[in-house]
Amino acid sequence: MRKSIITSYHHSFAGGSKNSSRLMHYLSQNGYDVEGYFYETPQYFNYTISKVKRVIFDSNFVYSEVIESESIKNYLIANKIADCLKSAPQQILFGANLFPYCNILLDAKIQNSGLNHSNPPLILHPVGSDIFQIGTHIKSRVKWLLDHPLVDRLITYSTSFVEDIKEYYDIKNEFTILHPFIEKESFFAISEIEKQNRRKVVGLQEDDFIIHHHSSMRKIKCPKVVIDIINKASKLIYQNTILFMVGPIPWDILKEMKLHLIEISSPNSPFKFETKMGKLTIYWTGIISDIKFLLQISDVELNASLYDSFNISLLEAMACGIPVVTSDVVGIKEHVQKFDFGYCFPTRKLSFDKLNDILLSDKSNMPLFDIDYAVSSILSLAENKKSSNIRLEASKYVAEMFDINKAGNLFDKIFSF
Repeated sequence: MRKSIITSYHHSFAGGSKNSSRLMHYLSQNGYDVEGYFYETPQYFNYTISKVKRVIFDSNFVYSEVIESESIKNYLIANKIADCLKSAPQQILFGANLFPYCNILLDAKIQNSGLNHSNPPLILHPVGSDIFQIGTHIKSRVKWLLDHPLVDRLITYSTSFVEDIKEYYDIKNEFTILHPFIEKESFFAISEIEKQNRRKVVGLQEDDFIIHHHSSMRKIKCPKVVIDIINKASKLIYQNTILFMVGPIPWDILKEMKLHLIEISSPNSPFKFETKMGKLTIYWTGIISDIKFLLQISDVELNASLYDSFNISLLEAMACGIPVVTSDVVGIKEHVQKFDFGYCFPTRKLSFDKLNDILLSDKSNMPLFDIDYAVSSILSLAENKKSSNIRLEASKYVAEMFDINKAGNLFDKIFSF
C-alpha cells in the first residue's frame, strides 16, 4: 500500500526549501502519494515533472506571512489539512520550515488529536533562517514547537546545527540527521572540452578565471564581502577574472558600494546585468531555475556566509567537481576538509543573538572574516587548478555520500515508528 504524506512542499531556487522539494519529488516518484500546501513566493518554481499534488495559496506579503505564524491565512491552511486528516487519517505529516509551515502542521494535528481518529506521525525539519533569524524573536514559541509532545521526530542537516539549536533553545527532543542530497543526473563534472564549448556560448574566454556565487543574497550571505574578496584577488590574478552572482540582485548592496549595472540586452544571455571593476567583471543573473549550466563552467564556488546550517550551494559545486572557498561556519565544513577540495577561511562564529544584532545593524561584516586567507585561497586555486582526476573524484565522493536514494531509504526508516 502506498504511503501518503502531507507536507509544506515549497520549491525554491536555493536552500532548505529547494532541498525539501527535491525529497518530496523523489518520494512522489517512489511509492508515496504527496500533497503539498504552501504559499507561492517570488522564489517559487513550478516543478512540472513532479507528481506532488500542490495546493498553492497566494500571498501578497510573503515575508510577513512567514513570520506571523498566527495569521488568518495560516489558520485556513491548518484547517484544510485537519479536514484531510479526518477523511484520510493514515497521512504522514512532514513540515519543512518552522514558521509558518511546521507550526501549521502541528496546529492541524492538534485539531485532529481531539477527535476519534488515528494519530498521524509528525516530522518537523527546521532550516537555517527559521532558527537564527525568525526564531530568536519568538524563542519560547520555538521551544514549545520543537519540544511539543505531538511532534514524533525532528530531523535536520548537520550535527553542528543540532548542537546550536539544542544549546540556544534548550531543546530536549533528539534530532535525526538527514543530510541534504544531490541529483546525480543534474549535478556532475563535465569534460574540459564541454566546459570550453559552454564558455564560448555565453561569450567567455577559455582562460577566464570564473568564480561562482549562488545564494539568496540576504545580508547573512554577505554578498558585499564576496565582491570584496574577488575584487582584491582579481588584482593579483593574471587572467581576466569573472564573478557570477547567481540569485536575487541585492540592490541595497549595489547602492552602498556605488556599483554601476550595464543591462545585457541579448535575449539568449543567462545574465541580466554586468558590472566592471577594473580587471573584474561581475555578471548578475537574478533568480534562475537552472544553476548547473553556469556552475559547471566555473573554476571556484565562493561562500562568505555568517552562518549556514549546511550550505547546499557548496554541495552542488562539489558535485560538479568545482573546488570551494567558504567561511568555516558551514555545516558542510567537515566534508570540504575531509576531501581536501577547497579552503575554509577563519570566520568568527556568533551566537544567534549576536548574529541578529549584526544583521540588523549597519556595521561592516569585514572584521568577522579572515579576508587575507580567503584571497590567498582564491589565488592558490587560480594558480594551481585542480586536476581533472581530483575533480572527478570529488564529484564521485559527493554523488555517493549524498545520494538521493540513500536519503529516500533513511526517510523510510524515519517513518517506521
